[in-house]
Amino acid sequence: MVAGQWALALSLAVVSTSAFAQEGVTTGSFPVERRNVVTVSVPIQAGSTRVALAGERVLGERFSLELGLFAGFNHIRQRFEEPWPNGAVGSNQTQYELGLMPGVRFYLAGRAPQGLWLSPRLEVTLGRASHGMLPSTLNGPLLPDLDANPWSVGGMAVLGYSVVVDPGFTVQAGVGVGAVRSANSYDQGTWRSDGGMSVERAHETTWSFAQRLLLNLGWAF
Repeated sequence: MVAGQWALALSLAVVSTSAFAQEGVTTGSFPVERRNVVTVSVPIQAGSTRVALAGERVLGERFSLELGLFAGFNHIRQRFEEPWPNGAVGSNQTQYELGLMPGVRFYLAGRAPQGLWLSPRLEVTLGRASHGMLPSTLNGPLLPDLDANPWSVGGMAVLGYSVVVDPGFTVQAGVGVGAVRSANSYDQGTWRSDGGMSVERAHETTWSFAQRLLLNLGWAF
């Protein structure tokens, strides 16, 4: 008899706990079933090879934090129709970049993580580029590679819309504008009369207007 009473009490406790947990999920101050979003960008801007992995953490019905990591790589192989006077018959250019994008999202309509949102964000980028000339023969004149080390810091404002489809597939699209300060330290080559090249280090900084087109696919959970 005592064992039966304990079994009944345990069953009631389990049922009560499950009901309370379910009520907490559905009746809280904002939905807790999808507070995290992970997406991968789809490159849609002409000439862009940048791919980004982004995460979003929902902190309220109208507010979330986001963090993105991005990388880009580009390699250009060029061959000349006629050898240059210095014996070069082509060139190879390699560029890559790594960056970080922290930001916040304010949901103007809907409930995070879906709806219309405005996101002020920061973009920090570090890169490296190399430009090498190819001699006509393996025993041709040795031509130095020209290297560059660009970096930039920019502020963006992105207006976008997120859609979440059960059981969690999400699509995000947006457009952004901002300003970017870029700096570059690079090798500057000058051809000599003997066909060789003199290399000096140069530096420059610029301000520019930037625009972004955003298309991300991912999962909300």
